[in-house]
Amino acid sequence: MFELNPIMEFVIVMICIGGAAFAQSTLGFGYAVLLVPVLTLFLDARSAIALTQLIGLAVSVTSYVEYRPRTKIRSVSLIAITAVITTPVGAWVLLQGSEQLILICVGLGIGITALGSYLRSQMSTTPHAEFWAFQVTAGFFSGLLRGSVSMPGPPVIIYQHWIGGGAENIRSRMFAYMLAMAVPTTLLLLIMGVFTAQTLIYAIPGVVAVIIGNYISQRVRPHMSESLFKFCSMLLLLVSASALIVRSITL
Repeated sequence: MFELNPIMEFVIVMICIGGAAFAQSTLGFGYAVLLVPVLTLFLDARSAIALTQLIGLAVSVTSYVEYRPRTKIRSVSLIAITAVITTPVGAWVLLQGSEQLILICVGLGIGITALGSYLRSQMSTTPHAEFWAFQVTAGFFSGLLRGSVSMPGPPVIIYQHWIGGGAENIRSRMFAYMLAMAVPTTLLLLIMGVFTAQTLIYAIPGVVAVIIGNYISQRVRPHMSESLFKFCSMLLLLVSASALIVRSITL
């Protein structure tokens, strides 16, 4: 972990939050996958995850409000409810685990994201009907990842791609799910004591950074080709993995 003076740390953390929000809005994923590993270079792992969890609520709200077509929350309620139930289990790991264990969990989260990207590329484009058992399974693992490393997306993304319906509908359902899950789980994490004073101090300027990142993304998205989209998606995973490797070396 790199030691910085408080002002420089604040500036870099805000830039990281804005960049992660930009990635999420532009690519439809990547907020926590990018932000958590990068923040661990400047904050301890537990604080990095807690800040990502709290600011993630703002990312979920802005993404859902901005995006069209907008999916109704009710359609993703079963997955969200299951995730809410299992989030405290993941949060317990975050609160009780050592720095090394937490970093290992972050690495697993990135690995699951990469695996999800590969599986999505191999899936048939044939749509499938909603199936409650798969919804519960996706929500179960999503909640564990939400509480432990703030990366709830991959299990649900895989399920939504299995359901099908095209990229726009999948992205819309994901934004609806993230909002439905983020509000109650943020309250649970607050009650469990995950958020420290430092996390709360960074929250308000962090929301401003999210808004700026989303604004820039709105200007960039119309000019992004499919090939550039794929390149940026792979680059995001590469940057995340590289940051985690550097953090592990500096333990």
